[in-house]
Amino acid sequence: MADLMTIDELSVHYERRRMGGCGRKVRAVDGVSLSIRRGEILSVVGESGCGKTTMGKAILNITRATSGRIIYDGIDLAKISGAELRAMRRKFQMIYQDPYESLDPRQSIYDTLLEPLLIHRRDLSSVQKRDLVMSHLEAVGLRPAEMIAARYPHHLSGGQRQRVAIAAAIILEPDFIVADEPVSMLDVSVRSEILKLMLDLQKDKDLTYMFITHDLSLAWMISHRIAVFYLGRMVEIGGTEEVVHRSTHPYTNALVSVIPTVGKKMRGERHILAGETPSASEIPGGCRFHTRCWLYHDEGEPEICRNSEPELAEVADGHMAACHFKLIPSRDQQAVFDVAERLSKPAPTLNPLGL
Repeated sequence: MADLMTIDELSVHYERRRMGGCGRKVRAVDGVSLSIRRGEILSVVGESGCGKTTMGKAILNITRATSGRIIYDGIDLAKISGAELRAMRRKFQMIYQDPYESLDPRQSIYDTLLEPLLIHRRDLSSVQKRDLVMSHLEAVGLRPAEMIAARYPHHLSGGQRQRVAIAAAIILEPDFIVADEPVSMLDVSVRSEILKLMLDLQKDKDLTYMFITHDLSLAWMISHRIAVFYLGRMVEIGGTEEVVHRSTHPYTNALVSVIPTVGKKMRGERHILAGETPSASEIPGGCRFHTRCWLYHDEGEPEICRNSEPELAEVADGHMAACHFKLIPSRDQQAVFDVAERLSKPAPTLNPLGL
C-alpha cells in the first residue's frame, strides 16, 4: 500500500506553569516518525498519558505541533492555517472517545450532520444536503432516519450517539480518520456492533484509520499494523502478527503477556509492570522505559539503558523496535495467543471479528 501520510520528527510540548514563572516542559509527543499507508488500519497502543491522543490531534492540526512535519499530498499540515487548513479539513476527520461529550446537546441530530455540509459543501442545494444527511444516518444503521434526525443527543443511547458521530465524520467523504478509543465508553454489548460498522465503512469507502486504543487485544483483531507508544515515543511498530507474536520491545512483551486467553491457562511468563508511568515533564534519562523494564532488571541493570536512549531499528522486514536488547520469543509465549481459531490468524482482507 502506498503512503497516505508521512510524519517526521513530530513533537508536541507544553509549558507547565508554576507560581512565579514557567515550569518544566511537558513532552507529550517527543520526536515521532512514521508513515500511514493508504487504506490500512494502523492501531496506536499504549497506556493513558503516553501521547496517543495528542499525536492524533496534532496530525489533524487540532493541536498545533511544536516541531516536525506532517506531509499529505506534498503539503505540510503543521504549517498551514486559515482557508488553506479549512479546505483540507474535508480530507481528515476525528471520532472522539466519549459520545456523550462529542455532540452538541443544543443541536438536533439533523443539524449536527448538516453543519459540516454548510461549511464545506456550499455547492449543494438544501435538498441535496438533506438527502446526504438522511443517507448517512441510514448508512450507520440509524433507522428510520427521519425520526432519528429530529431527535437530540440526550434522546439517544451511547451506541446511537457514537453512530451519529461516525456519520458526521464520514459525511464529507474523508480519506483519513483518527478514531480515539471509539468503543471504550460503550457497553460491551454494543462494542462489536460499532467495530463491525467501522470495518464495513473502511472497506466500502476505502478509508484509512488511525485507531487509538489502550487495548492490545482489540488492536490485534482489527489492525493491519500496530504502533506501540510509551511516554511520548514510539517504541515498536510492525505488522500485527509480528508485533503480537514476535514482540521485541520489553514494554510490548509485557502488554502481550497479559492478553486474556479463552479456555486455557497461560503457560508463558507474565510480565507485570511495576510502578507508575513517569511524568511527561520528568522523563528519565537514557531509555525512558528502563525504570519499569523487567528485562533491564533481569540483565543486571546495564549502564547503557540509563545513559543512552535507543533508536528505532529494524528487527525484521517492516518490524522496528527501540531497545538495546533483542528478545527471542519462546515457545511458551506462542501459547499466549491460542485463544480461538477465528482470531488466531486475522487477515486484513477479511472481517477478523467474525461478525
